[in-house]
Amino acid sequence: MTEDTRVLQPVRFPRHERHGLFMGLQWYQLSLVALGMLIAALSSATGGPIAFILMAPVWLGLMLFGVLQYARIPYPVWAFTASIFFLRSVLNETRYLARPEQPKKVGTMALPGGLGSLELCKTVSGEGFVLDRNGHEAMASLRCTTTSFALMDNDDKAFAVQSWSRVQAAMARRPAIARIAIQDYTVPYPSSALRAYYERAVPPERIADAQWGDESYLDLIEAAGSAMSHEIIMTIVLDTAKAHRRIKDAGGAMAGLEHVLRSEVEAFSTGLKTHGVTVTEWLSDTAVTAVVRGSFDPETVAKWAAATGTGKSSTVVSPGPMATEEHWTYLRTDSGFHQTFWVAEWPRQQVYPGFLQPLIYVGEFRHIISQVIRAVPTDQALRDIRSAQEAHETRRRINARLDRPLTREQRAEEEEVAQREEEIVAGHGDVRPAAYVTITAATLDELSRCRQELESAAAGAFVELRLMPGQQWPAFIAGALPLGRGLK
Repeated sequence: MTEDTRVLQPVRFPRHERHGLFMGLQWYQLSLVALGMLIAALSSATGGPIAFILMAPVWLGLMLFGVLQYARIPYPVWAFTASIFFLRSVLNETRYLARPEQPKKVGTMALPGGLGSLELCKTVSGEGFVLDRNGHEAMASLRCTTTSFALMDNDDKAFAVQSWSRVQAAMARRPAIARIAIQDYTVPYPSSALRAYYERAVPPERIADAQWGDESYLDLIEAAGSAMSHEIIMTIVLDTAKAHRRIKDAGGAMAGLEHVLRSEVEAFSTGLKTHGVTVTEWLSDTAVTAVVRGSFDPETVAKWAAATGTGKSSTVVSPGPMATEEHWTYLRTDSGFHQTFWVAEWPRQQVYPGFLQPLIYVGEFRHIISQVIRAVPTDQALRDIRSAQEAHETRRRINARLDRPLTREQRAEEEEVAQREEEIVAGHGDVRPAAYVTITAATLDELSRCRQELESAAAGAFVELRLMPGQQWPAFIAGALPLGRGLK
């Protein structure tokens, strides 16, 4: 799409590609194959054909274990994930129980697991940001509003797509930005919250002497049931190690970090304004804790909605949960069961921007759609492209020697790499997106129904969702918390 065109054009996403050292196999897969071949050779050399046949289950099993895959994930990866989860279960690391009687370090967020060292800081102007000293990162969350993409005409949609492309290109040229995360929080509010808001907004004498218009409005509220609210939060992750010189020049310590972080927030706010997105608020420390607490304890959001009519806490709350319990396929927290899915495959056919709308507006249950974007420097992107081209050329030579034709899927991969190189040479930024969908329910049965609705909506959006067994806790962190984190 050129800069001066205002025509909405379809796009096509590249297939999730895994590069290997040889024939698409990783080093651990090649090691298992080599070990199997070594055992077969030693058994044949020492014991003859009888030992070779007797040892066949061992060496053949190792070779098949190294080569075979399930859901496009190698068996060794499944085995490693299961082993880590089993070890964590034995060490009781899959359960967390808050202990209010124990003292905690001032300034920390008191979150489970490796998030316990995160610090919640406050700027001079009252904005909040999360500081990860161990990971050398600082995270600022922005609340954004925009016109619904579905309500725009084609010209405005095309302009919005072009503007977002420029925002990502500018991000690729800012080495201090490690990642950005865009999250759409869809939260159901009961009709009682609408009634409470009506009673606060309307004078008491008007409620006591309700006219036919007020009565019709109240009947409509009662018949509406739950109402869905969409909130967009964008998290900017600053790499404090790469921004060390800028922080030092700005005064060093927290003052310098605040200055650099504010400059990045202002730069992104200006770029988003051209995209049609307005940054309404840089979340304060209280707002950040409320968003995190709402993810762990969904019932508190309904209580806040009934009390304030906004779904936001008016008092200071603790961000951490009272208890968490991680299972193989789901996560249980204070008042909810959660499942997080990874968008494993984007649409393979051409689709128009806005194809994720079936996922965004699916069902009447709480769900969060998160997209974590990591910018890739131009020189590194070109190196990755050259490496992929060399791997494709090696595959072509091997296929030619084996007299094996090139498949249509392999041709598509080569075309996508060539197109990616053309776009980078033309000045576009290269990014690595990862998307997650987190659903929340009050019971396991309700969670199962929500999953069925979500998978049906994913089919309508032409994306493949993959549940992340054994990784539900890190997946929940990436998909539900405003920390801008993604799975590695």
